[in-house]
Amino acid sequence: MRFSSLEIKNFRNFENIKIQLDNRNVCFGLNDVGKSNLMYALRMLLDKDVRKNNCVESDYYQHNISNPIEMVLGLDLSDEDNLDTEKLRAKIKGNMLSSENILYIKLIANYNETELSGNPELFLGGDLNNLFPMNSKGISYDIDAVFNVVYIDSYVDMYKLFAKNAKRLISCTENDKTALEKIDKSIKELNENIAILSGVQNLETEISNRIKQYRSEKIEVQIKSEIAVKELFSNIIPYLKAVDDDNLYPTAGDGSKKLIAYALFDIIATNIKESKINLFFVEEPENHLHKSIQVALSKILFNNDGYEYLFVTTHSSYILHEMDDVNLIRLYKDCRNECFAHSVIYKLPTQYQDLKKVLNERFTEALFVNKVLLVEGISEKLLFNRILQYLNPSYEAQGGFILVVDGIGFSIYYDFLTKLGIKVFVKTDNDLQYNPSKSKYNCLGLSRCNKMLGKELFSTLTTDKDSVEEKRKIYNENIDKLNEIRETHQIFLSRCDLENDLDEAIHTELAQYTKMDHPVEYLQKSKKYNMACLVNSLSKEICAKIAKHYNFQCLKEFLA
Repeated sequence: MRFSSLEIKNFRNFENIKIQLDNRNVCFGLNDVGKSNLMYALRMLLDKDVRKNNCVESDYYQHNISNPIEMVLGLDLSDEDNLDTEKLRAKIKGNMLSSENILYIKLIANYNETELSGNPELFLGGDLNNLFPMNSKGISYDIDAVFNVVYIDSYVDMYKLFAKNAKRLISCTENDKTALEKIDKSIKELNENIAILSGVQNLETEISNRIKQYRSEKIEVQIKSEIAVKELFSNIIPYLKAVDDDNLYPTAGDGSKKLIAYALFDIIATNIKESKINLFFVEEPENHLHKSIQVALSKILFNNDGYEYLFVTTHSSYILHEMDDVNLIRLYKDCRNECFAHSVIYKLPTQYQDLKKVLNERFTEALFVNKVLLVEGISEKLLFNRILQYLNPSYEAQGGFILVVDGIGFSIYYDFLTKLGIKVFVKTDNDLQYNPSKSKYNCLGLSRCNKMLGKELFSTLTTDKDSVEEKRKIYNENIDKLNEIRETHQIFLSRCDLENDLDEAIHTELAQYTKMDHPVEYLQKSKKYNMACLVNSLSKEICAKIAKHYNFQCLKEFLA
């Protein structure tokens, strides 16, 4: 079984939205774009405890109660050997042909002005244009016997969760018989001792005397304690204990409580896995957690087979630290305040598996912004950040972010981010690299552009020599196409490299600062340190001059 799609119409802030899904989904975006509403829509489709609340007027898009709320969930059941597929097909037999691979579950809620609510009705089938009413009993539908929805909100109460599920979590066996008999005897003695407490007996007398004023019968009131074995687990709570320490400590920290809570959810779900399909809905799990605990939680969510069907909303890159093979859903609003979505499967390429931690750390930081400037290394970031801070000190608060690629490759970032609807700008060097098999130099910069564009826009990809002059010659020969991809794809190839491009823009100022006729040599020696020193000396006027130069047009476009 695989989640494949979701369509929502006329629900809350969604007028009409269609999203591709997978079995592990991460939903992200700025505040008030509808992440919680998306989760609630899915839960309404799949959870009777949400569905029973019906739909109120404010659940309809812009209070448009003349049109129904409609939701359609697609589930791919083409994997016939999958146990979860078997569970679903067994429950819906007769409503879906064996040749049909996509099960559609549709919810329709027409608003009833007399009852002031909309009652959700469910339909299902393998043909979207010919769905059948789903069998129901009271508020329960057929799918409620198949799906177990586990909702974990951002402020999950570990103690409440433990108390609610203690009986389910703790099961006694025949080996506990002797212990239970001792407990029963102790409880009986406890009840008897409570009953003979002077305070209890005095209260019995006072109540009895007052009742005698109203009734002539010879009656009296007795107060008995009725602590019973059936309430054995009602007051137990988890404590923390160090392995070599006999002392118990309250589970007070938010981090510890959340990790225990997730462990409890996992145990509860595992206990019913054979009979039901567990679906986990997790909202903003990062709340009140230090980044190290968020990383630990990320491992639980994305490396644990128990969370096979997972929907997460988050604002934290640390929660996505361990993600791989997940569906990323970016929700956003346009200038008219209408909501849209982009989704893409994030699967770490094989060649980057050893760099998973590094790649995820950088990539996930870029997910939570509106536009990203991809650069080669730290020297570019130091210089560009200085210039952008002068041109617009609020560029980061407005959703701009500089991401250092640092050898991992532009194309993987460019591909994923653009598919998510994040505007991506690229500044990359016009590199040449010697190819001994051909005794020529490969034009890496042009090849890099081809790879990001997914087509062979540049055909001449080798040259006979490596020099600054040769790089500029290659650039000038391809300048029309390079200007075109600047305008249409925001890919800015350097005429040469950062230092030489900068020298073209402000040679006089660089020569004065370095006290050298050839300041490029200074900048390319101890690159990070010397660039950091230079950046600290740049004035606002010089930064503006750099940004106006053709070589650094990417900065003006990035701020536009």
